[in-house]
Amino acid sequence: MGLKSTEEFRHWLHETASEIGAHSAACIRMDNPALIRAVEENNALVRDWLAAGQHGEMDYLERMYAEKAVPWQTFPFARSVIVLAFTNRWGDPSATHPFPVPAPDALLGYISAYARETDYHSRGQALLAALQSRLGDSVRAEAAVDTKAVYERVFASVAGLGVRGGNDLLRVPDRTNVRVFIGCLFIDEELPEVLHKPTPVFSCEDCRACIKNCPTGAIQFGRPIDAGKCISYLTIEKRSVLNCEAGAMIGDWLFGCDDCSVVCPPRDKVDTRIPIDLEWLLKTSAGELRRIIKGNAVAYAGVTQLRKNAVILLKKHSDPRAADLLQWVQKNTGSELIRDQLTAW
Repeated sequence: MGLKSTEEFRHWLHETASEIGAHSAACIRMDNPALIRAVEENNALVRDWLAAGQHGEMDYLERMYAEKAVPWQTFPFARSVIVLAFTNRWGDPSATHPFPVPAPDALLGYISAYARETDYHSRGQALLAALQSRLGDSVRAEAAVDTKAVYERVFASVAGLGVRGGNDLLRVPDRTNVRVFIGCLFIDEELPEVLHKPTPVFSCEDCRACIKNCPTGAIQFGRPIDAGKCISYLTIEKRSVLNCEAGAMIGDWLFGCDDCSVVCPPRDKVDTRIPIDLEWLLKTSAGELRRIIKGNAVAYAGVTQLRKNAVILLKKHSDPRAADLLQWVQKNTGSELIRDQLTAW
């Protein structure tokens, strides 16, 4: 790379991260003792979490555990890892999204603010690819966002990009909110370490606003999220029918939940959710919906999942139009899952 000193590399990494549009960056050696300890400690938490069944239907987390638990074997070539924090304007009310503005009297459901702009997975991969190109052709590297077998929050916290809050999200000290995503670039060179010392203006132990604001009790301080009580899990990851209790838990959410993030740091809530017309969601052709959500985070859930959640919201609604719309769905849906959700309770 032609970078001869730690200070030179630190400057290069900071400038490069800024130029490619990342929020911040750090570099940590794979043999760093603090990283080894942090991975081992996280392994113990995740083992207990999986054994207790708190991952719900996310079987892929069980399958990926063995790879996540030993990153030195999963990325055997890697001697260093550059960690990026980045944002897709999550929480910015002016950020764009592909969904039509509902009429004032529409029956509404809501999508998490992180579905504004492009899918964060795509943005993260693009940033890591841009970073890799700056390293040169002779460097072997492998990019990982949260779809690969890596504890990205462990790497980010050890590298000092932020601290893990009570809601298990990374708190970045120099932003007004917690909402960043993380990408890792595993590299086959022994790069100089660039570590930070985050200094949040308040302690999670003294605040716990995210825990207090979670409407279902899914968050326990210092423990992984109980997926079975998490609205994001119930609306995105749980692909089977929701029972009455789970249906009540999701409130008016169609995709995701912002309740634990909008209060970090402690402040008045700002509603950056995306409102969705439920009739539009249910009556627009599936092909058109897929075109609209392509490249958006919502595409991960898919049309059937969104419509299943819309049915749940309508079943709880007192407006007579909700009953009429449910009758329309009963006559017109071709989805067995949606039919099962209609008659579940």
